Amino acid sequence: MIKMELKIFSDFIAEGVSAEEKKRYGPAVSNYYKALTFLCSYLIKERLGKYPGNHTEIFLFLRVSFPQIYEVVDGVFSIYRESYDHLMIKIDSERIKDAIKKVSQLGKIEKEFAEDLKKL
Repeated sequence: MIKMELKIFSDFIAEGVSAEEKKRYGPAVSNYYKALTFLCSYLIKERLGKYPGNHTEIFLFLRVSFPQIYEVVDGVFSIYRESYDHLMIKIDSERIKDAIKKVSQLGKIEKEFAEDLKKL
């Protein structure tokens, strides 16, 4: 993995953790979801050699090639969308963090991201 990719994921996690510590759950949800979709994009690139350009493409690749992961990500997408215009609570950020852990396990990419996954 390129160091830049790891840095991007690490930054999303760090911002999510920082926001959550300050009880700013909306920004925490947003950053954790970005980390989640980053994991999905990484998995798609590594396993399929494809480069999704947006959420729609990510969801399409997941639905077709990684249906279990698709179910996890789709299950928390509404939380992310609600973070645009609703106040978030701790359980919202917890659900996104759980999804990050689950996707890394299902995709068997825990080792690549282990250092940051420990922060969740």
